[in-house]
Amino acid sequence: MYAKGEREGALNVFRRMEEEAEVASDQITYIAVLWACSHLGLVEEGQKHFTSMTKVYGIEPTMEHYGCMIDLLSRAGHSEEAEELPMKMPTQPNATILSSILNDCEMYGNVGLANRVKSHMVELKNSSSGVYVLLSNIHAKACNWEEMKLARDSLKHKKIGKTLGNNFVEINLLP
Repeated sequence: MYAKGEREGALNVFRRMEEEAEVASDQITYIAVLWACSHLGLVEEGQKHFTSMTKVYGIEPTMEHYGCMIDLLSRAGHSEEAEELPMKMPTQPNATILSSILNDCEMYGNVGLANRVKSHMVELKNSSSGVYVLLSNIHAKACNWEEMKLARDSLKHKKIGKTLGNNFVEINLLP
């Protein structure tokens, strides 16, 4: 996890890059900028960067850009906007996108939105266990025990295993 100062620092470096125009912004730069806005809760600034990315720099948003924007909107409680954005995507939303929206639902107790996201989960062929666990947790918090059980049973029925974490360590062995 990055400290708040590091996220703000990322935005300051980006602003300097724009002012000096010596370094061209690219897709990776905008992922970092949108991620920083998301974790700082800067909805308007994130929306401004997302728009300028395409209109000013001609960079087409990728799934990662949409994911950052949906995460930004979800964290800030802008549920309706977070729900609408995947419909504007050129491709079908993936499990990561749906997880961001479900995180919003869990945080703000939005069971109705969770149920609408559930209908999109059926369309995904490669769903991760995380979306079903989130859905189960949302229903558990709302004391919807039957729906919670259905979400857990979906994991078993679809034979979706829990995703294991991976860690990598790079060791420089050169003299």
